[in-house]
Amino acid sequence: MVQQGQTFELRRRGTNDQRLWAYRYRTGGRDSNRVQRGGFASEQDARDALERELERLRRERRITRRLTLSQLVDTYLDQHDVQPVTIEKLRYLLSKATAVFGDRKISELTSQEIAAWRMTLSPGYRFEATQALRQVLHRAVAWGMIDVNPAKVGVDNPVRRRKEQHPFESWPELEALAAAIGPRYGPMVLFAAATGLRPAEWIALEKRDVDRKERVVLVRRSFTRGQLKILKTEASTPSGAAASTGARRARPDQGR
Repeated sequence: MVQQGQTFELRRRGTNDQRLWAYRYRTGGRDSNRVQRGGFASEQDARDALERELERLRRERRITRRLTLSQLVDTYLDQHDVQPVTIEKLRYLLSKATAVFGDRKISELTSQEIAAWRMTLSPGYRFEATQALRQVLHRAVAWGMIDVNPAKVGVDNPVRRRKEQHPFESWPELEALAAAIGPRYGPMVLFAAATGLRPAEWIALEKRDVDRKERVVLVRRSFTRGQLKILKTEASTPSGAAASTGARRARPDQGR
């Protein structure tokens, strides 16, 4: 990351007691090396020299402030090392921002217009679409393309409160539904309700994941959008994850 840098007046003077100016910047984060150049006749000369130097460094690192949001999104997704299904979801969420700001240079985006755009989104996608935009612009900050994240500073993004659904008032109602469905698929309804597993989780279960003796189910995979995804880390699993296996434990009687 190349920081923005700053200009300042030197204590020493030039010939005929002339005021002298300098610039400085860090090559990376706060603890990185600091570069300083001085001896400019005016503050504007120092500022112009600083901008030329920073632009040179950006070109060396293939970084530019002139990328549009659409170009940044494509660049980010091309190097984002995650599952294809995650890339697909991110691309969909980011399309809501690129549809409005796609042709805008990222250095021109403001927090005020992003906050206004956020309120035009459907409540069902508002939080996730804003988080996706924040994620991409955060990388732009890390790459030195912009100095602050306009989708985060001054843009509130509270998690949407979801209403808890109670499609069944009692277990006899659920058991009656399972009986009506039949012996082949009915037990799956009871199993899903009793464990609280998501459909993507119980669809991906295998026989070895079920410990009948301990009455425990280990969730090691999920099946989403036609793809089987392995839960690799504790952070990627719901609460109650077993860190040694990256799997979630669910007891079939937890919902009763």
